[in-house]
Amino acid sequence: MGLYAYALAEILLRRRLVLSRVVLYLFPICFILAVASVYEIFEWPYALSADPAAGIAVLGSQGDVWDAQKDMRAEDLGAPPAIILFAGLNCREIKALPSPLAMAAS
Repeated sequence: MGLYAYALAEILLRRRLVLSRVVLYLFPICFILAVASVYEIFEWPYALSADPAAGIAVLGSQGDVWDAQKDMRAEDLGAPPAIILFAGLNCREIKALPSPLAMAAS
């Protein structure tokens, strides 16, 4: 879970959509967390609006009332290692990005 942060960082780097290393590392993680949270939030009212009895059964189908929070935590734990792997495999290209100090001086 959360491993698609690697793909998002790859797109940002290849298309030069960001010039900051900090943004390159943090944006994919924050994006993954936001998507996971929004998905879980929309899943709940949709399941209840379709059929309240069936919605409760679907949402609790794993037998765990904390399933949504555990799903979001899986994303939380998967995104940072994906970004660390991305940084390790693309260190030459990332080093070519301007440093924050050089950007502040200009």
